[in-house]
Amino acid sequence: MLLRPLLCAFSLLSLATTVLAQQPDRPVAVVVPAAGRPASPAQSMQEFDQLIAEPVREARRTLAEAQRRYQAGLRPGETFYLTTRVQDPDGTFEQVFVLVRQWEGPYVQGTIANALEAVKTYAAGQEIEFTTSAVLDWTLVRANGAEEGNYVGKFLDIQRRLDALDR
Repeated sequence: MLLRPLLCAFSLLSLATTVLAQQPDRPVAVVVPAAGRPASPAQSMQEFDQLIAEPVREARRTLAEAQRRYQAGLRPGETFYLTTRVQDPDGTFEQVFVLVRQWEGPYVQGTIANALEAVKTYAAGQEIEFTTSAVLDWTLVRANGAEEGNYVGKFLDIQRRLDALDR
């Protein structure tokens, strides 16, 4: 099954990813070879997009309300992240958590909040700009560590647990 190689590769890469303080618990770093053969970056992206399609749809469905909440102001100790994808010129991609600094209409500015493992032309702490059409997920982290959103991360956590039961 294609799901197992994807999840195994994702698990290894996400466990290796160093996460900065006070951010969602699992950044997504993926360069996934298909079962038994090397995959091109474009093929890896397509396979991973198929895997996460449903949680991405839910995140995008709820994004406008999340934006309203962000723009109304965060409580002390809360942080707000958007998940997007960065890509090297050769097509190698990685999903990153971006600590949102400014969000006006469809335009977002923020700082990459996790270490990158696969992509070399971006780095943790780097300022980036993108539009909401590039958003794959959103996460509000409360002062006590509880999360809202993070649909993709929660989905992948569940898939890893289910996959572990199959072994």
